[in-house]
Amino acid sequence: MKEKKGLIKKFLLGSLCVFTAIAMMESPFSGDGEFSLLAKICMPIFGLMFFLPAFMFLSPVVEELKARFGDKDGYDIAGGGIPTKDMFAKFRKDYADFLYSTTNEENPEVQNDVTQLFRNILELRHNRLKRMNIQCSFNSVRVNHSSLPPVQTESFSDGKYQIESVTEDIAATTSYLKSGETIYSRTDKDIARYTVASAKYLTESEVVCPSCGATQTKESLLDGCDYCGTKFMVEDLSKKVSDFVLRSDYELEYERYKAARKKFTPKVFLYTDLFVTAIYILYVVFNFSSFRKETGGGFLTTLIGAPILAMFAAMPLAAIAVAIFNAFIFPVIQVKATFNYVSKKILDKHKKAEENNRFMQNRVKSIDPHFSLSAFYSNVQNKLATVHFAETLDQLNAFATCDLSNYRDRYRDVIDMETIYISLKDYSVSDGLQKAEVEACVKLVTYNGSACSVSEENINMLFTKSAECKTQIVCGPSVLRCKGCGSSLSLVEGKKCSYCGESIDLEKHDWVIKKYSA
Repeated sequence: MKEKKGLIKKFLLGSLCVFTAIAMMESPFSGDGEFSLLAKICMPIFGLMFFLPAFMFLSPVVEELKARFGDKDGYDIAGGGIPTKDMFAKFRKDYADFLYSTTNEENPEVQNDVTQLFRNILELRHNRLKRMNIQCSFNSVRVNHSSLPPVQTESFSDGKYQIESVTEDIAATTSYLKSGETIYSRTDKDIARYTVASAKYLTESEVVCPSCGATQTKESLLDGCDYCGTKFMVEDLSKKVSDFVLRSDYELEYERYKAARKKFTPKVFLYTDLFVTAIYILYVVFNFSSFRKETGGGFLTTLIGAPILAMFAAMPLAAIAVAIFNAFIFPVIQVKATFNYVSKKILDKHKKAEENNRFMQNRVKSIDPHFSLSAFYSNVQNKLATVHFAETLDQLNAFATCDLSNYRDRYRDVIDMETIYISLKDYSVSDGLQKAEVEACVKLVTYNGSACSVSEENINMLFTKSAECKTQIVCGPSVLRCKGCGSSLSLVEGKKCSYCGESIDLEKHDWVIKKYSA
């Protein structure tokens, strides 16, 4: 906020310097006053000198406008060094193209941006829409929700992978179309969360094997790790998005709740000032000759100076308009804002959830130092997506050790799932397993063939993972290969090998659903 006020001051001072410069340069020659030869020489020189402070004041304003409107995807991550324009903008475009497509492409562009497991999850959602003959249109743009950089990251290593936990301020619209007609649409002005994984490079030539953690040369991993035998492709070692969700948080919701008055008051002031200025400019345009004669200014001085003077003259009227707005109109808007930006009661609930999150993260970190709650929640949402978008029983149970078959008919017509909140309620380690009790609330959109219905669902889950597994990212090349016959596996077809029937013991590598109730 202080930066914005500073830019406004610089803009006003810079504009005043420009106007003064033009007036001093032009008035001796085109004004109605009598000027001596000395004045005609000196005044333009002094006018040119005013352009220097004008440039100093206006230069940062121009740079800020270029950053905001010229290249929305050109921001750098604070401290992360990830090429955001190349990575996240490209991912969101490829993600949108993949969901909108009505065909099963063998090699869609999005597969170059994501891990194999995440690609499998996206495939489930795409297949659901394809079966129902529905297209998903996803449009997004990076924005600023606060004075902080719009993209931020936390970087850490889980021993095998280098992980970037990334948040991006975003505005997105998701629309579902049937035969060209929109059947449902939603707008998100929240936080996009990514987990980005890549091989951990110790030096330019030494890499930590993402499968077993042994230090190898890059060439060795491409030929097959000397310790575990896993072979990798070059793209397996580069940065990949392993999950992507749109989810708000307490800080953003609370800022919106507080910002209602701050949001509307400047707009009322600005619009009133511009309205009065526009009327005055129209008056000057239709009475330019007489107005110029009355003021005695030059042509450009009159043309530029009239709107500037009108803007300053209109400020008292704008202040009166703001006072009337705050006294009589704002209370009504505040009621609407309360519903739009989450009520105070719900905010208090979310605040307690955030406090619980910090407590639980510290608790888990005492056992698993590499644990990231944000990455864990994104993982949970991906698991929920597989349950709600699965088409077959094998797909439905791909990430579960319990039987979820009873939920297939319940979710068979779901076209959209939005997470309202996820909360880690308890964490423990026993019987060789890490156990995490999770509560989630999701908003489901169901299409019955003629219309969409929206409902909320509260879900309680127990996730388990091997106590020995402390990594946060699942290694696709080592997991998605059958231990029985060596064939490639795809979770789109379930967790069983279609050739020999061998099952993936996913619990050794990733969180799986042990219990599920909704």
